[in-house]
Amino acid sequence: MKTMPSASSFRPDIQGLRAIAVLLVVLYHSGVTILGGGYVGVDVFFVISGFLITSHLLGSLDRDGRIRFGQFYAKRARRILPASFAVLALTIIASIIWVNPLQQTQVFEGAIWTALYVPNYLFAAQGTDYLAETIPSLFQHYWSLGIEEQFYLLWPALLAASFVALRRQPKRGKLPRAGRKREERPRLRTGGK
Repeated sequence: MKTMPSASSFRPDIQGLRAIAVLLVVLYHSGVTILGGGYVGVDVFFVISGFLITSHLLGSLDRDGRIRFGQFYAKRARRILPASFAVLALTIIASIIWVNPLQQTQVFEGAIWTALYVPNYLFAAQGTDYLAETIPSLFQHYWSLGIEEQFYLLWPALLAASFVALRRQPKRGKLPRAGRKREERPRLRTGGK
């Protein structure tokens, strides 16, 4: 397998894409419509995350011959959970102070879905329009983080399963009959030339 660059090595091209994505999202949320489609910055983040995570996992596979799930998930948890839960806790505290008590049940329900990193499912079930003029949830900004966390949860297992499946495939030179090149297939003798 070809050696991949270390996931921890600095990549100016990736950092440049991140900067453009951040700028697009900030301009979009600031109401600047000159470029249009600034929300695409979130899609760019998804692609960058997928690339970096896949590079990290393939590097681990190349180095160690396997994906170390424990290390992978521990690293993600140390990086994401502290800030995420701090914002979640502060939002809950602020809602207790400033949100109408009749609406606090909705806030707490949203907090539970957010703590489980599945608020996108709640918003989909509620028919939440992200582009609506009003903000239907104090945790609406967590939808993209929820999707990213779901990707982090599933992608390593799917990648590992694909490598296991590939290892079980016949080696080159031992292809099943249907996979052989035409000239390597047994010839059917029909009596003619």
